[in-house]
Amino acid sequence: MKTRTHLLLTHGAVFSMGIAAALIANSFSNPQSGAPEASEDLTSHPTSERPIGNVDRGELSSTERSSHEKSRHISQKNEKPAVDRLASLVRITDPFERQRALMDLLDSLGPGEFAGVAEQFRELDHLGDTRGEYSMILGAWAKIDPLAALEYVGQNPHSQRGSATILSTWAGTDPAAAERWALANHQGEGANPYLVAVIQGIAGNDIANASRLVQTMPRSDERGEATAAITRALFMQGIDAAMAFPESISDETLRGTFVSQIAKQLIEKNVDKAAAWITAMPQGDVQNRAAREVADALAKVNPDNAAKWVSSLKPEAQAEAARGVIPLMSAKDIPGTAKWVSGMNGTPHYDSMVEEFVWSCDVRAPEQSAAWIQAVSDPNQQRRLYHRMLGQWANKDAAAVKQWVSTNQVPEDVVRRFSH
Repeated sequence: MKTRTHLLLTHGAVFSMGIAAALIANSFSNPQSGAPEASEDLTSHPTSERPIGNVDRGELSSTERSSHEKSRHISQKNEKPAVDRLASLVRITDPFERQRALMDLLDSLGPGEFAGVAEQFRELDHLGDTRGEYSMILGAWAKIDPLAALEYVGQNPHSQRGSATILSTWAGTDPAAAERWALANHQGEGANPYLVAVIQGIAGNDIANASRLVQTMPRSDERGEATAAITRALFMQGIDAAMAFPESISDETLRGTFVSQIAKQLIEKNVDKAAAWITAMPQGDVQNRAAREVADALAKVNPDNAAKWVSSLKPEAQAEAARGVIPLMSAKDIPGTAKWVSGMNGTPHYDSMVEEFVWSCDVRAPEQSAAWIQAVSDPNQQRRLYHRMLGQWANKDAAAVKQWVSTNQVPEDVVRRFSH
């Protein structure tokens, strides 16, 4: 085990947290193919009989007992106790040596030593860069006893964010148990943040299972995080696999979220391919979720070509796509942009295009920008836009705003505010 760790480290992989996490995983787990299937207990890594959350601990398998005995044996061979070794470790400034020493320390710990090491690491002063090292401790602990690790972070408010690290690590080795814990311990009616960590832990190995879980989540920031994790895993399977995936999602809103996430990554690889993919979609509402990002990327290369691409979309997506083109087009040609926006009149959500144009030229051509507010059809949106835009203009030139208001037809409350 140490030889393999040493070989990986000598290739510089120590600077990648992904590789570091993988090394920890290798240090504390057997290959998945040889692991027993999950029982009805949430884990087979107990350290006490005290229940955690709504579940009890299971029993150690013979394979896991062997692993724990090996850890204790390694610990006994170290002359210095863990607390002394950690106190020396935090003084190391060389990142290569520091993380190698931390991994050696984690290799040597028995199940009952992690809590003390985690607490001491948090309290000690450090010379080096500690980003990610605390997560490494929690991840290594999760390999030995995830329930004990979760109990620790639950009892220590300063460590509660660590539950995501623990759950994602646990899900990588026992997804069923991690999922059961996540469902049993979530409180409240909002999205379950524990499921996000479980999805992050399983997405790389089981897209289907990760997809099943994300479809149980309500629309929320948490679901966005989960779809982002699945999207990263999809691209590991290849661009074609990523582009084909949204068709497997029946919920249109969730499908649109995946389209947006995939398009963002695809733009970085091949913007033309992203544009062709979005254009070919049969539903405008789904196109709409990614249209702005793709249009913006195209406009950075050629605004005129981007404007032509907008017209190839379904009407429901054109306004959002146009918002990605307007700022870059307006930066070069305000009159030409005004003409193009006027030609889009009648497009669904046209008001959003007008507002984008107003803000694209409010500093360089405030009179024209203010005049365009009249093209907003929604009176409430129009009034809000007058107050915001004219308010910013007045901060620079109150007299000019007063003059403009006196010679243009604007809502009465706008006149009262800016005519004095």
